[in-house]
Amino acid sequence: MSRTGLGQFGVMPPTVVREPTRDGEDIQICPECGHPVVKSKGSQRIEKPDLVHVALAAAFDVLVTFGWRCQRHPYEIVMPMRVGGDDASAFVDGWTGVEIRFSDEHIRHVATPEREVTEHVE
Repeated sequence: MSRTGLGQFGVMPPTVVREPTRDGEDIQICPECGHPVVKSKGSQRIEKPDLVHVALAAAFDVLVTFGWRCQRHPYEIVMPMRVGGDDASAFVDGWTGVEIRFSDEHIRHVATPEREVTEHVE
């Protein structure tokens, strides 16, 4: 949790969720500031995700996903890796795809651990 801004009071704004972007040299960059984010690749947390599925939306305050993040802003920007659909067939075993509304209002599938979904929905 951030110790600057509202984070120092335990208040976390929704994470800004953006489509992953690459520069002219094919390096992963932040779509808002252009800073390289290659070293941030890994599991990320999306605070207050805008999930499309009603039951999931009610169950998740934080969604774990895989992708990149940029911490050069007063708010979190996460760029989840896209997956092919609900089964996350382009990803690894144990992960599933969920639909989430990105900041640009487009709906895309992102990966999340399958156990997270089963624990929250059951």
